[in-house]
Amino acid sequence: MSDSLRSLVKVFLNAHRKMVLAVLDDTGRPNVSLMLYAVDDNLNFYFGTRKQFGKYKSLQKDARVAVLVQEEGLDPLRVVDVQGHAEELSAEETKEKLTFLESKNPAKYYVKDAEDFVMFRVVPENVRWLDATSGELKSEVVPLS
Repeated sequence: MSDSLRSLVKVFLNAHRKMVLAVLDDTGRPNVSLMLYAVDDNLNFYFGTRKQFGKYKSLQKDARVAVLVQEEGLDPLRVVDVQGHAEELSAEETKEKLTFLESKNPAKYYVKDAEDFVMFRVVPENVRWLDATSGELKSEVVPLS
């Protein structure tokens, strides 16, 4: 079941384009942003931002994050909920992962050409799958390996 659940979650994440990213601001308060993303086979999330944005400054102080990807629409409810940490990518890795991101997510990247553009990888520590397609909300922990 764990391999099939992990596969189901990967298919779900690859079928979606936007995530809600939660970071802690400089006062320790949660702050959320709607972000475009791509996910790899290890359930690492990739996203880009600018150094001038608040989330960049927040991630420099505290790399702990939460991510939520929800199926659009009211019913049926399916959600992936992640807790992990964000790692800033090097300039070389940013070029590679931006190509990966654009291949997986065809949405427009409004900030990718900015001089202060950077990319992050969110490494999951806990992943939860919530599914209410049966009419009853079920919650399962997704294996990370």
